[in-house]
Amino acid sequence: MPKADASTGRTWSFIDSWVGRAAAITGLVATLAGGITWWATRDREHAERRAQLVLAQSQAAQGDYAVSLDTYGDLLRTDPLDRSAQEGQLNTAMLWTENFSVLVPEGGKASDVAGPQLDRILTTLESGLARTEGPQKADIQAHLGWARWLNQHIAAREFDSAAETNFRAALVSDPQNVYAHAMLGNWLLQTGGDFGEAVQHFTAAVATGKARPFVRRLQIGGLLSHDEDASRPELFRVANQMRSSSEPLDSDSRRRIVDFCCNPTLNSHTVIAASLSAVDPDNAWQTYVWLDEAQGGGSDAALQTLTRSFIQANLLEIGGKREESLASYRQLRAQLAQQPGSLRDAVDAAVARLQHPS
Repeated sequence: MPKADASTGRTWSFIDSWVGRAAAITGLVATLAGGITWWATRDREHAERRAQLVLAQSQAAQGDYAVSLDTYGDLLRTDPLDRSAQEGQLNTAMLWTENFSVLVPEGGKASDVAGPQLDRILTTLESGLARTEGPQKADIQAHLGWARWLNQHIAAREFDSAAETNFRAALVSDPQNVYAHAMLGNWLLQTGGDFGEAVQHFTAAVATGKARPFVRRLQIGGLLSHDEDASRPELFRVANQMRSSSEPLDSDSRRRIVDFCCNPTLNSHTVIAASLSAVDPDNAWQTYVWLDEAQGGGSDAALQTLTRSFIQANLLEIGGKREESLASYRQLRAQLAQQPGSLRDAVDAAVARLQHPS
């Protein structure tokens, strides 16, 4: 009997030990399963957030800036410290600022449409500025200035020097900041500021080699809006620079530049001569033709040919080739004998000017 009791005791001890082991294994399996579920959930959430980030980036790239900000906002509501979402939201706001425009319904006012959108941009930029240091700080300050200029220019809600203050603060943060130079240059041209300083800022912006299409857009737009004689040779010089470096320029901008600088029906001989003299004669002719390529075709082709002959005669005159220039003007006058108008008036004036120099 004692032996049987001992055997039974050992048997139960053995069973108890395996029951304990089984329970431990079951607990371990449950723990592992829970861990796997946690990792799977975590990976799924990360994948969903990555997909949302890609979506927000795509929306911004397509110009759906407000929708992109909404998508980034959804991400930040669940994780306010998500750096990728913060940076994406800030970059979208800056991109929206650079390309800002509004569609005004019939009978509506631009200020009513632009105001709420600009409020959103300004809030995002100011929030980004508060947490940013280093080179990006200047980018934000410059875009804040541009948003404030839009707030004044389109929404008619600011009338102080806040925009200029932001531009100049950006240049203190980064003296080479491309956005600050380009935006301040444009602002000076549009508000009647110092023309020489504006030119210097655009020269500095171009020299950075950054954001070139944006810089050129502000430079050309600013010079076209500055309807002064000094703007015309500077704009023609810019066009020559763009042609020489194979920079793209849309046909509408080319047409506007050629009309602004060289159209004989809109400009005096003095203005045309100043524009063409901004570069050497060979480059002046090549640039004029490059700009004028957008004008040809249809019934305007004949007028285009005559106008080009007029420009060539001007270049001969500017180059001091008086007799050759006079001969060209006389030939052109004969071609225009039956076509009264501004071009023939300009040719007659040129012939008189060269026949009887003062």
